[in-house]
Amino acid sequence: MKLKFLIPFAIAAGFTVNSVQAQVKKSAKTIKANTNHASSATTIPKVFQLTNAQDSLSYALGIDIANSLKESGFELNIAALTEALSKKLKNQPTLIEDNNTSSIISSAMIEMRSKSGREFLEKNKERTEVLVTPEGLQYEVIEQGTGAYPLPSDEVTVQYKGTLIDGTVFDSSYDRNEPFTFKLDRVIQGWKLGIPLMRIGSKYKFYIPYNLAYGERATGAIPAFSTLIFEIELLGIKKNSEI
Repeated sequence: MKLKFLIPFAIAAGFTVNSVQAQVKKSAKTIKANTNHASSATTIPKVFQLTNAQDSLSYALGIDIANSLKESGFELNIAALTEALSKKLKNQPTLIEDNNTSSIISSAMIEMRSKSGREFLEKNKERTEVLVTPEGLQYEVIEQGTGAYPLPSDEVTVQYKGTLIDGTVFDSSYDRNEPFTFKLDRVIQGWKLGIPLMRIGSKYKFYIPYNLAYGERATGAIPAFSTLIFEIELLGIKKNSEI
């Protein structure tokens, strides 16, 4: 289930969790012997029973939404979640107004994505094969070519594949079987910095922090604040004087 579906369904899910917690309680029974031996206590947990279709639906929704929330990566306060769901279902006042929820959720998503990118880059740069520019661009040489280096004013032709740090492919000239030709001064900063490091015939892998990519804005399939990974093969150069 996608994250955008969590808000409407979360109401049902959270209420179910609350119901289950209310039903599942531990009870202690003190057993007294007729002799003078010390008494002991046994805890017998109650098992929640699904007695009708509504119970089964509610429970199924609870499992489904819980799985989706876990996949979202958010660290949740279950007590706060359950409190808000209970209040909202009962039409009671909540601590946060409805028109403020979207901005809070969006901010949390952005922070989580930004944090994930930072942690990924910190760990990645520890690998011996990874080099780092002063600007923070990380790269590794997959294959070193022997041709010329491009200048920032040149037009170049490349094959490339772009992925998010979770491996999701958002663009690939290989898949289209169509090399991409462009002027170096018209692309993201990570490409402007990285491609001039390559010779014709080279293939590099670039790890681009969000501030050298698309920054705080979402672009197509690329969410805001995304760290990007590109495999780029430099096929040719057309010098500025030839354009």
